[in-house]
Amino acid sequence: MAKHFFIRRDYSDIAPFLDSISAQADSERDALGFLPQPAYAEAARQRKLILLVVQDGDETSYAGHLLFGGIFPILRVRQIAVAPHYRRHQHASTLLRTLVAQGEHEGYLNIVANVATDLTGANSFYEKHGFISSRLKAGGKTRNRKINVRIFQLDTPSLISYMVDFKVVNNVEMLPRKRSPEIPIYAIDLNVFFDAVKDRARSQDAIAVFEAAFKHQIRIAASHELFAELKRKSNDPTNDPILSLAKTIPTLPVQDKSKIEGLKLHIGSLVFPERSAAGNLKPTDESDIAHLAHAVAAGVSGYITSDAKVLAARDRLMKNFSLDVIGLSEFVHLLDLPNEAAPAASKSTKSFRIQAPTIEEVTTFLKREGVSLEGHINVSRCRRSAVFDNQGLVGVSLLDPAPALERPTHSVVCVHQEHPFSSTIADFLISEQVQHCSTRGACSLLLMDISSQPITRRIALGQGFQQAHGQSGLFKVALGGPITNTTWSNARLVIERLSGMTVQEKCPRYDKPEVTVLINNTPKTMGLFELETLLSPALLALPQRKAVVAPITPAFAADLLGTDAQYTFLDVPEAQFLSRRTYFNTVRAARAMIRGSVIAFYESSRGGKGRGAIVALGRIVDVTSIPANNAPELLQRGGVVVDIEALTKSDRILATTFDNLVILNKPVSFKKLRELGCVSGANFVSATPITAKQLASIVDAGFSDD
Repeated sequence: MAKHFFIRRDYSDIAPFLDSISAQADSERDALGFLPQPAYAEAARQRKLILLVVQDGDETSYAGHLLFGGIFPILRVRQIAVAPHYRRHQHASTLLRTLVAQGEHEGYLNIVANVATDLTGANSFYEKHGFISSRLKAGGKTRNRKINVRIFQLDTPSLISYMVDFKVVNNVEMLPRKRSPEIPIYAIDLNVFFDAVKDRARSQDAIAVFEAAFKHQIRIAASHELFAELKRKSNDPTNDPILSLAKTIPTLPVQDKSKIEGLKLHIGSLVFPERSAAGNLKPTDESDIAHLAHAVAAGVSGYITSDAKVLAARDRLMKNFSLDVIGLSEFVHLLDLPNEAAPAASKSTKSFRIQAPTIEEVTTFLKREGVSLEGHINVSRCRRSAVFDNQGLVGVSLLDPAPALERPTHSVVCVHQEHPFSSTIADFLISEQVQHCSTRGACSLLLMDISSQPITRRIALGQGFQQAHGQSGLFKVALGGPITNTTWSNARLVIERLSGMTVQEKCPRYDKPEVTVLINNTPKTMGLFELETLLSPALLALPQRKAVVAPITPAFAADLLGTDAQYTFLDVPEAQFLSRRTYFNTVRAARAMIRGSVIAFYESSRGGKGRGAIVALGRIVDVTSIPANNAPELLQRGGVVVDIEALTKSDRILATTFDNLVILNKPVSFKKLRELGCVSGANFVSATPITAKQLASIVDAGFSDD
């Protein structure tokens, strides 16, 4: 009788084979390393274990397995094993293809595999399947091995990739499932906090998470529900050291109560379906649901927990809310992913110098990085820019501008991936290219997609570039300015001419933030937030969009926004290297600062030095309340405030991350703002909400030809 092989993913199907999985892995410790048997059970519960079984008549037995992990947008292969008598039949390839399919379906960008250089068979296997060697790193001290870090780029479905090539595979989801992971925030639940402050089984893992946050390698935050629950359980809230310690954790912004209540009903049915349907939720269930609801409403990248019920609902939460639920132990295991290079201790590496490099300098640098430009761009005929530090050239930008309707502007950005600030350098070079091309109007770019540049690629995707289907490049349309109700018709025509994508004729509204597009005669629906990212720099100042006017001093405006024309290109602060920047304000402004809304920067006229006008617009992407004396370095680098504590008398401060910065052609004066009805009694001393209609009027005034 013929043998049949099947893939199994559910814990109930995998549990009977856990002994076989552990035994097979233990028999190959030299290649796979050692994991205690409970680790396989935990991975199976989290759906991080793919099992291959063989059925021979009535008997079903183990044939192979793949153990993986990952923090969005990177998946990581931890083990691939096949039973000896089933090898050489492509079963390992089947397991790997299963993971690739999952990664592409869920919108992941890469798969990483760390393979010891002495494992020639394993290296050959990954090489055959397209895993490019990115770099070598030191292994453990016991064996003194070298580890080959191999990266596979997933063919993640995207929207604009189908605009430039109409040979589309049917029934493929076209929109990215998550927003940009450039500055990911991970929410923690109460169990993780207790693991850190009490002597429990997972204490070391929890402490490792907090240490990484204190070192600013990651960003963590907690919901107000966490503090409320601690306060309820406290015997003396005014003198409780655990409660005081919890208050040092950054907090997610307060969310609309009705929105939270609506989310709680949906989340309860996903995580505790039986008890929720019967109306028998326990107090701990309701607390878990509240934590998750706040995390979803705040748009966090991931949710760290040890709760088995919540972890078991990961797929459902991902499908419904794009919330990646991550087990505590796995998160700790993956903190050293190579795509997130930690900043160096020395601040001297921030002394970047930007200048036009010689052809010889570019050629030498590209050769050292193993990059060939053949068929994409001619170095001698393109616009060249480079970033240098004290050690020399660390990143180059090459641009071959073309008329917008003729062809996309071809570009190259190559950055030394091992540089401690490679993300910052790539961010600057890419955004500078986009800004340069879109200064005079909308444009399209085709950025060379270099397989050995995963950090550069990640930054480009975060700025709205999309995989160009069938081409070795990343494609983007950049509008370079805002769109209002009156300019919607012209904008949609520009988008169609540059991309081939037809956008709905009727101007959308932000109370229903979706838009219908037509690709290859097939209608698709996408969010306005995602459309704005794809077209960035752009701002959709459309009906019903929330907006706020935020005050900023002339000095901070010059540093943070780059609105002072007298600034030289060589002495700008690091914040101007970043497409996402940080605006610090008092926590009293929290209710006015809403994720997804437009922020209009009003340069004050104190002392007669400021212009007393709105000078720039941006899009709020994250809002968090943080301790004023311990701001995460990622936020500090995006801001320009040296002494954050001097901004407030409170022990906390509000950090607002914004992108899509658009400088107004003409500052909109206080007098004009008064005419538009934007001025309240506070005269922009504090954050002031304005209506969508007022925002559109500011845009019209700031970009009019009068």
